[in-house]
Amino acid sequence: MAQEFVSEVPFNVVYASVGGSTGRGEADQYSDLDLVIYTDDISLTDAKNVMYKDEIIQLEIEHCSEFPKQKNIIDNPWDYRFLQEICIIYDSDGEFKKIKNWAIQYFSSAKGTKRISEQVLGIVEERKNWALHCMNQGNMYSATHAALGAWTEAAFLYLFLTQGSLSTNDLIDLIPSIQKLERHFAAFKTACPFTLNGQWSEIPAILKRFRSYLRKQGFSFEFGLSPIQDLLYEKKAARLLESKEYMSLLWQCYGEAFCLYAETSENDWFEDYFYELPESLQQDLRKIGFVPLPSHKIQTICTLSDELINLVYHEKNKKNISLY
Repeated sequence: MAQEFVSEVPFNVVYASVGGSTGRGEADQYSDLDLVIYTDDISLTDAKNVMYKDEIIQLEIEHCSEFPKQKNIIDNPWDYRFLQEICIIYDSDGEFKKIKNWAIQYFSSAKGTKRISEQVLGIVEERKNWALHCMNQGNMYSATHAALGAWTEAAFLYLFLTQGSLSTNDLIDLIPSIQKLERHFAAFKTACPFTLNGQWSEIPAILKRFRSYLRKQGFSFEFGLSPIQDLLYEKKAARLLESKEYMSLLWQCYGEAFCLYAETSENDWFEDYFYELPESLQQDLRKIGFVPLPSHKIQTICTLSDELINLVYHEKNKKNISLY
């Protein structure tokens, strides 16, 4: 289907690939099609959802100047980890296959692993520091988001070092994998803002109402605010409801809602943005984790981030790879 779609686009295609569950060979009845097309026409760059033959395509059109290069991957390998799971469907000159094969080898090499660790550790420290700054400013919502972001990135690094996972499907894969660290995950559940209240079927409607409100306010973030995105999330939620992955369901909904805030906030503090929303939407967002944690819980989540990093450090010692 992706090949058919690419053959029908009215512009020159230089490279194209499929990612996500389809790229990994794990697609099911709930999956969409993640398609990236590189073109030499800079005026066509775009990101949007489209319907094609009754299937959802999450389409990104990139200019060839954005095509992955070795230097970019060496400098910021974490940003290019999608190369490990993609399926190339159009490669005009063979360069896409070459860079993918090179990247996979680099990710698993000692130098690549070290550079990935350095990059992720930098992200974790930056978010922890921001959480502390926000607490000092009295912005506890923002501090909560920053602490959760630090823990998330540390968990991704842990999965990479212990399981070799560079999947871009992290939001679904993350929770089941970290649950195996029973003591750690029990502490995280106690500190995190996600309340398991049993009203799981309501969660997709919360995100739908948030999107509807933002559209009515005139925001035009087409990729995230497209009505097709509502249908897509309903499918994702149905998969998680069927498998009873309720924490993952909350986690994914929280992540998508936070991205909507980031795209529509115009750099406002979350506190200012949140209290401008209708009370009904504020209540909705609280149900999926948008609550200000007290300082001791924020500090606990940051400490748990350090714990995951320490686990990574011990794993690296086993492999004789320097972390710092």
